[in-house]
Amino acid sequence: MTTALSDAVASELHEHLRDVCSQIGVDPAGARLVKYTMNAVFVAPPFVIRLAAGSQAAALASRVVSVAGCLERLGMPTVRLASGVSSRPILSGEWVATAWEFVPTAGGEPKPVDLAAPLSALHSLDRLDVALPDWSPIEKFRRRLGSAATLPPEEAAELEHWSRTELQVPVADLLRDLHLRCDVVEEDLDRVAWRLPPGVIHGDAHTGNILLPSGHGRSTRLAPLLCDLDGICIGPREWDLVPTAHGATRFGRSWADYQSFVEAYGVDLTDWSGWPILRRVRELQLVTSTIDTLAGRPEVARELARRLRSLFANDLDATWRRYR
Repeated sequence: MTTALSDAVASELHEHLRDVCSQIGVDPAGARLVKYTMNAVFVAPPFVIRLAAGSQAAALASRVVSVAGCLERLGMPTVRLASGVSSRPILSGEWVATAWEFVPTAGGEPKPVDLAAPLSALHSLDRLDVALPDWSPIEKFRRRLGSAATLPPEEAAELEHWSRTELQVPVADLLRDLHLRCDVVEEDLDRVAWRLPPGVIHGDAHTGNILLPSGHGRSTRLAPLLCDLDGICIGPREWDLVPTAHGATRFGRSWADYQSFVEAYGVDLTDWSGWPILRRVRELQLVTSTIDTLAGRPEVARELARRLRSLFANDLDATWRRYR
């Protein structure tokens, strides 16, 4: 399933896609959008093109290109930058693109256990020969909320209408509530007694960010690869284990699949005193990540509203769905 977009948003994305493709010598005719949550991800054979916009996009893309090159030199199980393409990000107006090698994948959805080996490999690194930021999730949440508060008039009006219709509150009250939740969880994080030493972490290690490359046989799988390297930083390794636990407790995914991951990686967060705090951090991440980019994305907007209603009701049993 691909992301549902308004005609205006789809037109804007494809305009920038065509510009990027022309710069790297790729025919955009066969390109298809596979995901648009925070970045728009297109398969444009023989590459994958990731498009992002925003005040931080250019600096982030530059760092990601450096990080990807460093991880490749270390032989880490991560996706590779497109060969024969500029090692710098590709600019198109206010949008920034990076180009990656397309990885043909085996059939079937990745399972949590597929994350265990690549995460263990990444977590063997204490540092990289690239300057990495420290893990600071709350800063990112506040930046998204600040962006939502300063949208252009048309997008701001759409966000206001959505907030009043779906949540029955003005958007200013919604953003104020989320800011307060950020303040509370930030204080709680200071009291967490971490079980694992800090080091290089992925930052958003869920099954949507793992690829299962296909071998020569139709059912053959090669070693899983981590993708979406935007969140690579220095931080608590527990954070990379949160999405699998959260998938089982909030998204209704198989508890047996989660236990398989625990057995393979060797740590179960759900029996640890820090788990409730990290769960709240994860949930704030998942409700702030798209709040400033809802315009023209009706399915994302509906799911965000569902998540926020359960969050405000303190309903830990409500099942969330992945953004499409």
